[in-house]
Amino acid sequence: MRLTSLANDRVKLVRALQTQRKAREKEARFVIEGVRLVEEALGASALVDFAFYTAEADGRVRSALDRLRERNVTLLEVSPSVMRACADTEHPQAVLAVVRYPLIPIPSPNGRGETGVRGNPLILICDRISDPGNLGTLLRSAAAAGAAAVWLSPGTADAFNPKVVRAGMGAHFRLPIESLEWDTIRIRLEGMQILLAAAEYATGNTTSDKRQTLRYDLADWTRPSALIIGSEAEGPTAAAHACATATVFILMPGGSESLNAAIAGSVILFEVVRQRLVKRQT
Repeated sequence: MRLTSLANDRVKLVRALQTQRKAREKEARFVIEGVRLVEEALGASALVDFAFYTAEADGRVRSALDRLRERNVTLLEVSPSVMRACADTEHPQAVLAVVRYPLIPIPSPNGRGETGVRGNPLILICDRISDPGNLGTLLRSAAAAGAAAVWLSPGTADAFNPKVVRAGMGAHFRLPIESLEWDTIRIRLEGMQILLAAAEYATGNTTSDKRQTLRYDLADWTRPSALIIGSEAEGPTAAAHACATATVFILMPGGSESLNAAIAGSVILFEVVRQRLVKRQT
Protein backbone atom coordinates (compact mmCIF):
# COMPACT_ATOMS: atom_id res chain seq x y z
CA MET A 1 0.00 0.00 0.00
CA ARG A 2 1.43 3.38 -1.03
CA LEU A 3 1.33 6.36 1.32
CA THR A 4 -0.34 9.36 -0.32
CA SER A 5 -1.44 11.48 2.65
CA LEU A 6 0.58 14.14 4.44
CA ALA A 7 -1.53 13.40 7.52
CA ASN A 8 0.23 10.06 8.06
CA ASP A 9 2.10 10.01 11.39
CA ARG A 10 5.40 8.90 9.85
CA VAL A 11 5.15 11.58 7.18
CA LYS A 12 4.53 14.18 9.88
CA LEU A 13 7.57 12.92 11.80
CA VAL A 14 9.84 13.14 8.76
CA ARG A 15 8.71 16.68 8.00
CA ALA A 16 9.28 17.74 11.62
CA LEU A 17 12.76 16.19 11.67
CA GLN A 18 13.64 17.99 8.45
CA THR A 19 12.58 21.43 9.64
CA GLN A 20 12.88 21.55 13.45
CA ARG A 21 16.06 21.23 15.49
CA LYS A 22 13.96 20.72 18.64
CA ALA A 23 12.21 17.75 17.02
CA ARG A 24 15.54 16.17 16.07
CA GLU A 25 16.94 16.64 19.57
CA LYS A 26 13.77 15.34 21.23
CA GLU A 27 13.63 12.25 19.02
CA ALA A 28 17.42 11.79 18.76
CA ARG A 29 16.77 11.05 15.10
CA PHE A 30 17.44 12.73 11.77
CA VAL A 31 16.72 12.24 8.08
CA ILE A 32 19.11 11.12 5.37
CA GLU A 33 18.23 11.60 1.70
CA GLY A 34 19.46 9.67 -1.29
CA VAL A 35 20.94 6.26 -1.89
CA ARG A 36 24.53 7.28 -1.15
CA LEU A 37 23.74 8.35 2.41
CA VAL A 38 21.58 5.26 2.92
CA GLU A 39 24.56 3.15 1.82
CA GLU A 40 26.81 5.06 4.24
CA ALA A 41 24.35 4.35 7.05
CA LEU A 42 24.27 0.66 6.14
CA GLY A 43 28.05 0.47 6.00
CA ALA A 44 28.29 2.00 9.46
CA SER A 45 25.58 -0.30 10.87
CA ALA A 46 23.56 2.77 11.84
CA LEU A 47 20.15 2.23 13.41
CA VAL A 48 17.60 2.97 10.70
CA ASP A 49 14.00 3.27 11.94
CA PHE A 50 12.20 3.30 8.59
CA ALA A 51 12.63 4.39 4.99
CA PHE A 52 10.44 5.98 2.33
CA TYR A 53 10.90 5.16 -1.35
CA THR A 54 9.07 5.88 -4.59
CA ALA A 55 8.20 3.65 -7.52
CA GLU A 56 10.96 5.34 -9.55
CA ALA A 57 13.63 3.63 -7.43
CA ASP A 58 16.40 2.26 -9.66
CA GLY A 59 18.54 -0.83 -9.22
CA ARG A 60 20.98 0.79 -6.81
CA VAL A 61 18.15 2.04 -4.62
CA ARG A 62 16.45 -1.37 -4.77
CA SER A 63 19.66 -3.01 -3.65
CA ALA A 64 19.90 -0.65 -0.68
CA LEU A 65 16.25 -1.35 0.14
CA ASP A 66 16.96 -5.09 0.08
CA ARG A 67 19.77 -4.58 2.59
CA LEU A 68 17.46 -2.53 4.81
CA ARG A 69 14.81 -5.24 4.55
CA GLU A 70 17.35 -7.84 5.68
CA ARG A 71 17.79 -5.76 8.84
CA ASN A 72 14.04 -5.70 9.43
CA VAL A 73 13.74 -2.00 8.67
CA THR A 74 10.22 -0.87 7.81
CA LEU A 75 10.03 0.18 4.15
CA LEU A 76 7.15 2.32 2.92
CA GLU A 77 6.40 3.28 -0.67
CA VAL A 78 5.20 6.87 -0.92
CA SER A 79 3.77 8.93 -3.74
CA PRO A 80 6.02 11.47 -5.50
CA SER A 81 4.05 14.29 -3.87
CA VAL A 82 4.67 12.88 -0.40
CA MET A 83 8.38 12.46 -1.16
CA ARG A 84 8.58 16.07 -2.35
CA ALA A 85 6.88 17.24 0.85
CA CYS A 86 9.28 15.21 3.00
CA ALA A 87 12.52 16.00 1.18
CA ASP A 88 14.68 19.03 1.86
CA THR A 89 15.98 19.06 -1.71
CA GLU A 90 14.21 20.66 -4.67
CA HIS A 91 14.50 17.49 -6.75
CA PRO A 92 14.31 14.60 -4.25
CA GLN A 93 15.85 11.23 -4.87
CA ALA A 94 13.85 8.02 -4.69
CA VAL A 95 14.71 7.13 -1.09
CA LEU A 96 15.08 8.74 2.32
CA ALA A 97 15.39 7.23 5.77
CA VAL A 98 14.98 8.16 9.42
CA VAL A 99 18.12 7.28 11.41
CA ARG A 100 18.99 7.36 15.11
CA TYR A 101 21.75 9.71 16.22
CA PRO A 102 25.00 7.72 15.87
CA LEU A 103 26.41 6.45 19.17
CA ILE A 104 30.09 6.98 18.40
CA PRO A 105 32.30 7.21 21.52
CA ILE A 106 33.28 10.79 22.25
CA PRO A 107 37.01 11.00 22.97
CA SER A 108 38.69 12.68 25.89
CA PRO A 109 42.20 13.34 24.51
CA ASN A 110 43.78 14.05 27.90
CA GLY A 111 42.40 10.83 29.38
CA ARG A 112 39.99 12.48 31.80
CA GLY A 113 36.91 10.83 30.28
CA GLU A 114 35.81 7.23 30.14
CA THR A 115 36.68 6.94 26.45
CA GLY A 116 40.16 8.43 26.27
CA VAL A 117 41.80 8.52 22.86
CA ARG A 118 45.02 6.59 22.44
CA GLY A 119 47.72 7.62 20.05
CA ASN A 120 47.93 11.10 18.57
CA PRO A 121 44.47 12.70 18.32
CA LEU A 122 43.39 15.59 16.14
CA ILE A 123 40.26 17.46 17.24
CA LEU A 124 38.42 19.98 15.04
CA ILE A 125 36.50 22.70 16.89
CA CYS A 126 33.94 24.67 14.89
CA ASP A 127 33.38 28.07 16.50
CA ARG A 128 30.05 29.62 15.48
CA ILE A 129 30.13 28.13 11.97
CA SER A 130 26.62 29.16 10.99
CA ASP A 131 26.46 28.18 7.33
CA PRO A 132 25.19 24.57 7.06
CA GLY A 133 27.12 23.92 3.85
CA ASN A 134 30.39 25.05 5.41
CA LEU A 135 29.81 22.98 8.54
CA GLY A 136 28.97 19.88 6.50
CA THR A 137 32.07 20.34 4.37
CA LEU A 138 34.24 20.71 7.48
CA LEU A 139 32.76 17.49 8.89
CA ARG A 140 33.47 15.72 5.60
CA SER A 141 37.07 16.95 5.56
CA ALA A 142 37.60 16.10 9.23
CA ALA A 143 36.37 12.55 8.66
CA ALA A 144 38.57 12.16 5.59
CA ALA A 145 41.59 13.50 7.49
CA GLY A 146 41.08 11.00 10.30
CA ALA A 147 40.13 13.48 13.01
CA ALA A 148 39.25 11.90 16.34
CA ALA A 149 36.20 14.14 16.84
CA VAL A 150 34.52 17.41 15.93
CA TRP A 151 33.25 19.67 18.70
CA LEU A 152 30.79 22.48 18.03
CA SER A 153 30.90 25.58 20.19
CA PRO A 154 27.76 27.57 21.12
CA GLY A 155 26.30 29.39 18.14
CA THR A 156 27.33 26.75 15.57
CA ALA A 157 24.72 25.31 13.21
CA ASP A 158 22.99 22.05 14.14
CA ALA A 159 25.12 19.16 12.91
CA PHE A 160 21.97 17.22 11.95
CA ASN A 161 20.40 19.99 9.89
CA PRO A 162 19.53 18.36 6.53
CA LYS A 163 21.87 20.66 4.59
CA VAL A 164 24.73 19.80 6.96
CA VAL A 165 23.97 16.09 6.63
CA ARG A 166 24.04 16.26 2.82
CA ALA A 167 27.27 18.25 2.73
CA GLY A 168 28.84 15.87 5.26
CA MET A 169 28.48 12.97 2.81
CA GLY A 170 28.42 10.29 5.50
CA ALA A 171 30.80 11.92 8.00
CA HIS A 172 28.08 11.71 10.65
CA PHE A 173 28.45 7.92 10.67
CA ARG A 174 32.25 7.91 10.98
CA LEU A 175 33.02 10.78 13.31
CA PRO A 176 32.00 11.69 16.89
CA ILE A 177 30.25 15.08 16.76
CA GLU A 178 29.25 16.91 19.92
CA SER A 179 28.05 20.39 20.91
CA LEU A 180 30.00 21.65 23.92
CA GLU A 181 30.39 24.76 26.06
CA TRP A 182 33.82 26.38 26.04
CA ASP A 183 34.47 25.46 29.68
CA THR A 184 34.06 21.79 28.79
CA ILE A 185 36.22 22.16 25.69
CA ARG A 186 39.05 23.69 27.74
CA ILE A 187 38.92 20.88 30.30
CA ARG A 188 38.93 18.17 27.66
CA LEU A 189 41.87 19.70 25.81
CA GLU A 190 44.03 20.44 28.83
CA GLY A 191 47.67 19.79 28.01
CA MET A 192 47.11 19.68 24.25
CA GLN A 193 48.28 22.08 21.56
CA ILE A 194 45.26 24.21 20.54
CA LEU A 195 45.78 26.18 17.34
CA LEU A 196 43.37 28.87 16.21
CA ALA A 197 43.07 29.70 12.51
CA ALA A 198 43.14 33.49 12.17
CA ALA A 199 42.80 35.41 8.91
CA GLU A 200 44.27 38.76 9.99
CA TYR A 201 47.90 37.62 9.58
CA ALA A 202 47.45 36.27 6.07
CA THR A 203 47.92 39.63 4.34
CA GLY A 204 50.41 41.09 6.81
CA ASN A 205 47.90 42.87 9.06
CA THR A 206 48.89 43.30 12.70
CA THR A 207 47.02 42.44 15.87
CA SER A 208 47.35 43.05 19.58
CA ASP A 209 47.33 39.30 20.23
CA LYS A 210 50.68 38.44 21.86
CA ARG A 211 50.48 34.67 21.53
CA GLN A 212 52.74 32.75 19.12
CA THR A 213 51.64 33.09 15.51
CA LEU A 214 52.73 30.65 12.81
CA ARG A 215 52.12 30.01 9.17
CA TYR A 216 49.90 26.91 9.21
CA ASP A 217 52.46 24.68 7.48
CA LEU A 218 55.22 25.66 9.92
CA ALA A 219 53.24 24.58 12.98
CA ASP A 220 54.08 21.13 14.39
CA TRP A 221 50.91 19.14 13.72
CA THR A 222 52.56 15.83 14.61
CA ARG A 223 51.69 16.50 18.26
CA PRO A 224 48.23 15.86 19.77
CA SER A 225 46.41 18.92 18.46
CA ALA A 226 43.13 20.77 18.26
CA LEU A 227 42.27 23.14 15.42
CA ILE A 228 39.72 25.92 15.92
CA ILE A 229 37.96 27.31 12.83
CA GLY A 230 35.93 30.45 13.51
CA SER A 231 32.82 32.09 12.13
CA GLU A 232 32.76 32.87 8.42
CA ALA A 233 31.53 36.42 8.97
CA GLU A 234 32.97 37.47 12.32
CA GLY A 235 36.00 35.25 12.89
CA PRO A 236 36.79 33.42 16.13
CA THR A 237 35.06 34.40 19.35
CA ALA A 238 36.84 35.79 22.40
CA ALA A 239 36.33 32.41 24.07
CA ALA A 240 38.12 30.69 21.18
CA HIS A 241 41.04 33.12 21.44
CA ALA A 242 41.24 32.52 25.18
CA CYS A 243 41.31 28.76 24.70
CA ALA A 244 44.02 28.72 22.02
CA THR A 245 47.70 28.22 22.77
CA ALA A 246 48.78 29.74 19.42
CA THR A 247 47.36 31.04 16.16
CA VAL A 248 48.02 29.91 12.61
CA PHE A 249 47.33 31.51 9.26
CA ILE A 250 47.30 30.57 5.58
CA LEU A 251 49.47 32.84 3.47
CA MET A 252 47.44 34.50 0.71
CA PRO A 253 49.76 36.42 -1.64
CA GLY A 254 46.84 37.25 -3.90
CA GLY A 255 45.63 39.77 -1.35
CA SER A 256 42.28 38.22 -0.46
CA GLU A 257 40.98 39.20 2.94
CA SER A 258 40.10 35.65 3.97
CA LEU A 259 39.19 32.18 2.76
CA ASN A 260 35.87 30.43 3.09
CA ALA A 261 35.83 28.70 6.51
CA ALA A 262 35.37 25.24 5.01
CA ILE A 263 38.21 25.73 2.54
CA ALA A 264 40.58 27.11 5.17
CA GLY A 265 39.78 24.29 7.57
CA SER A 266 40.23 21.66 4.89
CA VAL A 267 43.60 23.08 3.79
CA ILE A 268 44.90 22.94 7.36
CA LEU A 269 43.44 19.50 8.11
CA PHE A 270 45.28 17.98 5.19
CA GLU A 271 48.50 19.68 6.21
CA VAL A 272 48.10 17.72 9.43
CA VAL A 273 47.72 14.54 7.36
CA ARG A 274 50.82 15.40 5.31
CA GLN A 275 53.03 16.07 8.33
CA ARG A 276 51.94 12.93 10.16
CA LEU A 277 52.43 10.79 7.07
CA VAL A 278 55.95 12.18 6.58
CA LYS A 279 56.77 11.50 10.22
CA ARG A 280 55.61 7.86 9.94
CA GLN A 281 57.77 7.39 6.85
CA THR A 282 60.97 8.71 8.45
